[in-house]
Amino acid sequence: MKIKGQTIYDLNSEQFKYLQKEDDKSSLRVDINELKKRLSQTKRSNFYTTSLVVVFFSASLIALSVISIKF
Repeated sequence: MKIKGQTIYDLNSEQFKYLQKEDDKSSLRVDINELKKRLSQTKRSNFYTTSLVVVFFSASLIALSVISIKF
């Protein structure tokens, strides 16, 4: 009966680079002013898109009702 040899992991090899924590924690922080700016821009864009869709469908319904009244 053979005993398996102990596995040795070399942390300096390319295979295990993800295990080394070299990231700086300060680089993961988000600027709150930039975040607020992007959020307000997204809200504004969504409002304009929604209002455009409502106007388009309202105009379509008015056009269909005018056509159906004439016939």
